Parts: sequence; structure tokens; C-alpha cells
Amino acid sequence: MFEIEAIILRESPFKDNDMMVTALSNENIHSFLAKGVMKIDSKNKVLVTKFNKVRLELSRGKEGYNLRTGTLLNSYLHAKEGLTSLAILDFISEITNKIVSKDEASVIYPILDKILSLLDEGFDGLTLALIYFAKVLTIAGYGLNVDSCQICHQKEAITALSTMDGGFICENCFDASIHLKLNANELKILRYIFKVDIDNFAKAVLPKEESLHVLNILEQFALDTVDLNLKSIAFIRRIIK
Repeated sequence: MFEIEAIILRESPFKDNDMMVTALSNENIHSFLAKGVMKIDSKNKVLVTKFNKVRLELSRGKEGYNLRTGTLLNSYLHAKEGLTSLAILDFISEITNKIVSKDEASVIYPILDKILSLLDEGFDGLTLALIYFAKVLTIAGYGLNVDSCQICHQKEAITALSTMDGGFICENCFDASIHLKLNANELKILRYIFKVDIDNFAKAVLPKEESLHVLNILEQFALDTVDLNLKSIAFIRRIIK
């Protein structure tokens, strides 16, 4: 038997009243069987609710790990209210489950915890989604260079982005046929989300119109670079106009 502190990422019905659960801790991504949690009177039901932060006791069974008992640490209840928050959570769930590996769990866990806490406090969901998107891509090895021109390495006169080259492009190196021209706000947003540290996630609320454009850019970048098709982004676009 061992104990973990984790955030529930995914739950799916198994057989009878059981569920298979995936949870992210600061050490690993854990999959385990939660027996009987679909029963109305189950004491463990709250422990396997998606995006709850919990402390769990797991034991090893014949076919893997089983949930024994645990404690609810944070339900992030307010983060699960309203269409906008639900759209953001849907996105966070999809990108985490599709791209985060066990080796990256220790780095992602505190970031996810912070993002959920801020969403629970009512901070701007679109800003948090962009920050999380940038952090997950970076940790997975697909971060963009937002410090200098990806071609000549100068820091002045940045004017565009090259997803093919993986970063900013300056005025002198800009080629309209292959590079994406961005306005000043969009460039600032990209730099902010890739550079901001965990203690400053709530430092600024990003402008909505440019943020949605940057979200589209990162969506295409993830598809082209990692073959990552994020269906949840379409939901965000429908909700946040």
C-alpha cells in the first residue's frame, strides 16, 4: 500500500459499479481501479471526481492498483461552474491526457494545481488556458523561442512568428510567404505565456481578441508539430466570442 497526492484527470466506467481512474501526482501518472464508486452510498465517489485534488491510499492487486481510501483536498468547485470554465477545463483535460507523459508529471503537477486554483478564484479562463498550453508544449519539448529572431538571433524589430522554425522572426528576416505577421499585442501575449513563471500566472489578464488568435496559432502549431488535434478548442471558440 502507498499514498499519493494527486489531481484526478480521467474516470471511466468499468464493470458493475467500478471505475478506472487516471490521476496526476508530483511523481507520476497513476491508473487504478476504484471499486464500487458508482454506488450512491460510496464514500470514495468524491475521490474520483475529475479535477478533484485528493490524497489517496492505493494497494496493488492481481490486475493492477486499487483505491482503498483517501481524503478530498480541494474540489475546485467554482472552477467547474459556468460554460466558460467548463470549456477551459475540457481543454486542460484533453491536452494533459494527450501529451503529458509520466516523466513530465513532476513538472506539470504544480502548474496544473496553480491553474485550477486560479480558475477556482475566478481568474480569466482564456488567459489561464493559453498559459497552460504554452507550459505543456514547453515541458514536452515543443516550446517556441520568444526571446529573439529564430534566424538571425537579434532581439530588435520582432514582427512575426515562424511555427516551422519554432519562434519569433525579425523585420529583416521576415518572408511573407512562410512567416506569420503579428501585431504588437499578439507578440506580447506569446512572449508572456511562454516566459511567465508560476508565481505570476495571475499578473495580467490578456486581451480577448488577440488571445483567441494566439490560441488558434498554437492549435495549428500543435497539429503541425506534434500531430496533436485538440477538439476542445472549438468549444472555447464557441463560448468565448
